[in-house]
Amino acid sequence: MTKVKNVLSDFIQRPIKVQIISREIPVENTRGNATYILNFLQYLQQMGYKIEYILPNSLLSSRTPWHIISPTLAKLANVVVKDNLKIGRLLLRFNSLSDWLIESLRLIYDRLPETLKNIYRSARDQRQLTPMYAVPSCVWDAPLLLEETAFINSQFLRFKPDIVIANYAFLANVLDSPVLDKNVLKVILTHDVRHQRVAQFKKLGLASSEPYWSKEQEIIELSKAQVLLAIQEEDANVFKEMVPQCEVICMPMSVNCHSHTIKQIPGRCLFVGSGINHNYYGLQWFLENVWAKVIELSPHSSLHVCGTVCDLIEGSFPNVRLLGRVDDLKPEYSAAEVCLVPLLAGSGLKIKLVEAMSYGRACVSTSVGVQGLREVAGKTILVADTVEDFALGVHTLLTNPDKRQWMEKQAYKYVSEKFSPKAAYQPFVDYIYQHLQQVSNQPKIVPFEETVSLDKVISSKK
Repeated sequence: MTKVKNVLSDFIQRPIKVQIISREIPVENTRGNATYILNFLQYLQQMGYKIEYILPNSLLSSRTPWHIISPTLAKLANVVVKDNLKIGRLLLRFNSLSDWLIESLRLIYDRLPETLKNIYRSARDQRQLTPMYAVPSCVWDAPLLLEETAFINSQFLRFKPDIVIANYAFLANVLDSPVLDKNVLKVILTHDVRHQRVAQFKKLGLASSEPYWSKEQEIIELSKAQVLLAIQEEDANVFKEMVPQCEVICMPMSVNCHSHTIKQIPGRCLFVGSGINHNYYGLQWFLENVWAKVIELSPHSSLHVCGTVCDLIEGSFPNVRLLGRVDDLKPEYSAAEVCLVPLLAGSGLKIKLVEAMSYGRACVSTSVGVQGLREVAGKTILVADTVEDFALGVHTLLTNPDKRQWMEKQAYKYVSEKFSPKAAYQPFVDYIYQHLQQVSNQPKIVPFEETVSLDKVISSKK
């Protein structure tokens, strides 16, 4: 495919520069928000943007003294992490000897056979040990410290960005930096409505590692941005009501439709999720309450669970395999007849649901799981909120191949129309064009559809 030239770069005579401030390094096949960020960065890179990804904290997990930047992220952005030595894709933080020892044990654990991991999990449950993958909650969403703010300011002065994006509202303070040029476009990638998410957990009596957010507090933070990027329409409508002075752009995650090379396994169900709290609560509820009823209705049923959520699951369940993190999920999606989204709390767009649809898989979800995608209820997703209805929904799809195959086709159709890279990200790119045109007093920017190929631009100048 011929790379499209960013026409605006002709006006400013250099690539458009974007700095993203975050507290985590995105890694493929770990968390939905990581997948979202990487897809977004890929689109910006294709537009010719120069991207830097800045972490003001040493690393997300305070116990990890090293990190290898994924090849995907390394190709998309220059990663800069406070107090880390970067050698190629390797980030090194020289902590105490105990930190290096603990992380070495963690790496050994990752390579253990699943039977030995299950022995560890049983011992952990009996002795109430801390899960191997527990991440300190005080780092990820913590307010910026003075030294972190100073580090970020130094990066702004060095890079001179055209656009600054705070990854989550809790980092909105970076947009108040006095060193930013007045023409810099200030953006928050919201991911979810924070105060609604906290309220959901509180209403259900579920523990949350996240601090309390009030609506008033969230309004103050969101107001620091010129543009809010909402991951789905329901969130976008809430933000428009909360901060009407901000431009709100709905920017879901893009996905491509996947083909399959192996056949579906009769009765196979699939859950994919990281160890984040809403995944844990939802899956534990399903296993403890729903799965036995599914087995009763469809005795041949089996369930594969992929992701670090496996390390948090308590108890054992018939016909369930906890696979842990799986580098290549395609065989798992190919084998599955039904994908499960049994979430009890949460907000934003459920990336696991979009991913399942991109593989053409019918799903059963709670109402929470289809937030932002309610229009596909009954088409690609069966929605059920009670134990009995959820079990019946799974049974229906496992035993009615005609209905399931129709839903699979609808899933492919919906993804190709609504979640292509252009449909997801181009509205924000168009806004960037118009903003930079306005602050640079340049002629009207040519829309994306009217841009010419790089080959034609080059040939016209010869």
